[in-house]
Amino acid sequence: MNDFQGQFVLTQREYLAHIDFYTWTRHFHVLRDLCARVQGDVLEVGTGDGVVRRCIQPFVRSYTVMDVNERLAPDIHANLLDAQPALDGRYDAVVCTEVLEHLPFDELQHALAQLASFLKPGGELYLTLPHRKAHMLVVTPRQRLCKWRFAVGLTSLAEAYHRFVRRRIWIDPHHCWEIGDGRVVRSQVQQRLDAAGLRTETFTELPYCDYWVLRRTA
Repeated sequence: MNDFQGQFVLTQREYLAHIDFYTWTRHFHVLRDLCARVQGDVLEVGTGDGVVRRCIQPFVRSYTVMDVNERLAPDIHANLLDAQPALDGRYDAVVCTEVLEHLPFDELQHALAQLASFLKPGGELYLTLPHRKAHMLVVTPRQRLCKWRFAVGLTSLAEAYHRFVRRRIWIDPHHCWEIGDGRVVRSQVQQRLDAAGLRTETFTELPYCDYWVLRRTA
């Protein structure tokens, strides 16, 4: 089994053993928004380390997980790209963080349409996608997060070597693409979000990822 396929049989313990500060930063923003905005039925697509579910499940009417990896014990063992008519219009919120980049970019439009279809009219999608830019995060004494982004290749010798010598931008080997990888830009993602009938409620640049809260239009 190659490294790319191997990610789809990881256990939650293995995910947690490799969790990093950037992942916790992403969890913080998603958890804060879910707690403030959602009390009804939630679907998480791609549960990974399971942190969001364990934190949010006691405070919502129902919490369901769909995942392609049966070792994560999802409630629904399924591929997002396959038709799921039983899930159409069932959920007040869908959570999908750091998932879609594991699919070919050509499949992004279909995947977003699937996620939108799971929402009730007016329901919200909590979505993050990795953004391959150099970044710096500073936490102030009042716990305010200050974030800066820089063009790839300017903040480390390794990045400079990949971009200016090898003429390619390194991305996570488990990913098919990332925003800013030299092929995909954020405007392309936004076009597909619009086409899926998803309106941006809030957008936040986080370390290593872009974070949207999106509402399904009627």
